[in-house]
Amino acid sequence: MAAPPAGDPTYIKNRDKYFMSLALTVATGSTHPTVPGGCILVRDREIIGDGRSLLCACKVEVDAMTYAIGTCAKRGTPTAGAVVYSTRYPFSPSVFQCYLMGIKKIVVLAHDWEPYYKDEFRRSARLARELGIAIEPLFEDQDDRLSHSSYNRAPYELDEFDPKTADDVPEDEKRSL
Repeated sequence: MAAPPAGDPTYIKNRDKYFMSLALTVATGSTHPTVPGGCILVRDREIIGDGRSLLCACKVEVDAMTYAIGTCAKRGTPTAGAVVYSTRYPFSPSVFQCYLMGIKKIVVLAHDWEPYYKDEFRRSARLARELGIAIEPLFEDQDDRLSHSSYNRAPYELDEFDPKTADDVPEDEKRSL
């Protein structure tokens, strides 16, 4: 594995996949028997909140995103400008919570929707569009048609397109101090 760009030891080559893998790890603690979920909130390449989906004994379902936003609120951590990484598609109340908390981007692990929740997920997508929140899918496996079989190298090896120094990192990826 190659070293990060000079002057930026916190650089993450593929941060979406990295943070989604952490959300998948959080999902292992879910108490939902049929659709376990995990979620983390990230700001400036740091995790500021995490949550897992719960199914309580009284049959009340708690969404992983609601749980993660609640952990931020409990800690007094501001969420404005954070990015949500979730293993499940959000419910509409969670989308509205993101709007209230200043979150404008949700990255969701791409998979088939759970049939029971399809109508709720459609409502969530409509609400997100109305509120200006981006819901972006993250695919675990890359489409073979988009890669070359002769392109063999380590998955996180720096190449000519990666920044060489901290000054080369795009503004939206810079860590604010």
